[in-house]
Amino acid sequence: MTTNETSLRQCIEELSAKNTDYKFPEQAINQAESLKSLSSDLYTDNIRFIYELIQNADDAQARNIYLTILEEKYFIIAHNGKAFDEKDLKGICGVNNGTKKKDLDKTGYKGLGFKAVFGKSDKVMIYSRGEYFRFDSFYQIKWNKEWGTDDQQTWEKENDRQFIYPWQINPVWTNENEIPSLIRIFLNRKKKQIHVAYVILLNNIGEINSAINQLKQQPDLFLFLRNISHITFLTESINDTISIDRDLSHGLKKVFVNKTIDSQWIIKRFELDIPDRILDKLSKDTKAPEKLRLIKKAEIFLAAKYNAPPPNEHGAVISGGIEKLREQDSVLFSYLPTKIFEYKFPVLINANFLTNVNREQIHTDSVWNQWLFERISGEIFQWIKELVKDNKFRSQAYRLIPSKLHPENNILTKKFNDSLAANIKHCNFISNRKNQLLRVR
Repeated sequence: MTTNETSLRQCIEELSAKNTDYKFPEQAINQAESLKSLSSDLYTDNIRFIYELIQNADDAQARNIYLTILEEKYFIIAHNGKAFDEKDLKGICGVNNGTKKKDLDKTGYKGLGFKAVFGKSDKVMIYSRGEYFRFDSFYQIKWNKEWGTDDQQTWEKENDRQFIYPWQINPVWTNENEIPSLIRIFLNRKKKQIHVAYVILLNNIGEINSAINQLKQQPDLFLFLRNISHITFLTESINDTISIDRDLSHGLKKVFVNKTIDSQWIIKRFELDIPDRILDKLSKDTKAPEKLRLIKKAEIFLAAKYNAPPPNEHGAVISGGIEKLREQDSVLFSYLPTKIFEYKFPVLINANFLTNVNREQIHTDSVWNQWLFERISGEIFQWIKELVKDNKFRSQAYRLIPSKLHPENNILTKKFNDSLAANIKHCNFISNRKNQLLRVR
């Protein structure tokens, strides 16, 4: 098995041989067509495509990540996380065979995310600690004469069909001198900061430029990444950096853009014991990923928007503090933002929600998601109880009291609303003058 200290070449060449070894050419064509459709359909939104590469970097325990475009042609995402090993190679060269399926510390689980790259590019080069390999639609595999003809052209003529093979799962070992010089120069200049880089020859550079500009304008999108704390957008003139800093005293996260505070959030993490009844149902839920069947605990993160109260001319605080989210800003997170805005919570909610592959819809029929929605209101009230005991937040905590969700014919909405009614009735969260917590009467 390869390690970070040994060459990837043997593993790459073995995988290439296995992934191009078809008994019949029709098998290669059918798999190639399936991968082409999958890659094109995964992410029509260009930001989602970039999210997947950022998530891969976060799962590789990167702290710093760099995004740049070279010569209006190559899009590069590079990071200082773990270099590729044999398991990682097998993961990106397969379908639903990723390294994250059983890893509880990683966000992904479908084994499909990297395939989104091939909907945007016909050639992707990967750099890992001084070595290169690529996925290349222009690379010609050796024709197998056991397929019935001496060459590809004869087969295509006899069968009236173009031969294509699944290049998206065929890694090609690449010598450094085969890499364009501007890419080598860029990576060599940052050799100490970069362990892994994805170099993507883009079909439409304008789409990615637009997506990168959107990311720069929405730095809050990176709040719940597990490891990444600095994201740098490199350009020829000005480098923009998004960084996230945490003040452990209050769970305060500050989001900086170019060293200036852009927003502040109070983050609360809850660890939940998963009931046996849910674990039993998960074992029978075909939509539940394998890793969920291995865990006994789950986590939910709540994030409240916080504006540091400015003092007035006499030095007294006049406004600010915890703020309820605007409805248009209430989006569900699954470590990176989804496109699910219909649930109007007063805080950002981050959990390992089960969504469709492009994060645009949540599975309402999932036992796991239903249980998470049952728990959300209880954790919000638990947090309110903690905040009202802190003089800094005492008068602001009640801004986080959630309202009923609509429409009520949604099973997730119903689960939340039922638990909300129970928590309002039974939870002691109203503080009196003696700092005692009372129920609503």
